Amino acid sequence: ANSQIGSFLARQYEAEGRDLVLLYHKNDHRIAKLKSRKLAIDLRDLKALEKLVSKLKIEIDCLIHCSAVRSEDAQALAETDPLQFKQVFDENFYPAYNVLRVILPQMMDRHFGRVILFSSEVTRSGLPHGSAYAASKAAIANMCKSAALECASANVLINTIAPAPVDTALEDDFSGPYLIFRKAYFADHIAGSASKQLVCLAEIKQVADLLISEEIRTLCGEEIFLTGGKL
Repeated sequence: ANSQIGSFLARQYEAEGRDLVLLYHKNDHRIAKLKSRKLAIDLRDLKALEKLVSKLKIEIDCLIHCSAVRSEDAQALAETDPLQFKQVFDENFYPAYNVLRVILPQMMDRHFGRVILFSSEVTRSGLPHGSAYAASKAAIANMCKSAALECASANVLINTIAPAPVDTALEDDFSGPYLIFRKAYFADHIAGSASKQLVCLAEIKQVADLLISEEIRTLCGEEIFLTGGKL
């Protein structure tokens, strides 16, 4: 919840009066002033996550998972460090698997649940000098599609939002060569999209509102791309 997307959604949903549980890893500066429960957890640790959720003793209706690590492998695939590639892939994919593994059984038992995962436009386009990140996001998207087929009959609907570059403060999270890489990626998106704009956080919230709605019944297994008309 401390990411730029996650903290934006947290602020908006708290203002609407929703009962939130906000998970973060080490930093909580973006959500520190919120009144909602804030719990530190390493989502890579399945056992720790199971223990935390069991202690909450609450029914979780909606899960929004937007945790991610950056594409540290800012090299061509042929030049990547295999251990770094594995680290980027694992630290993006397995937290998403873990949260589904822990939350889905209780949603299935109650015959209600809404789940949003975040992939990326790169699942469709690829990402030069970011193959591990792109591969992990594609894996998340297809895990979502598979789980959706298994859960939809119990009114547990799982979908993925796949945004292009989002209008966030890059300097808050990145520096050095990687910041240069990210700025170039954002500039390329603006030049190549019909809207000539970055994806705005408010637009992501609008899509999230739809996907967590109790009114939907058949919208599941989708990867919803927000690209500003970029093909």
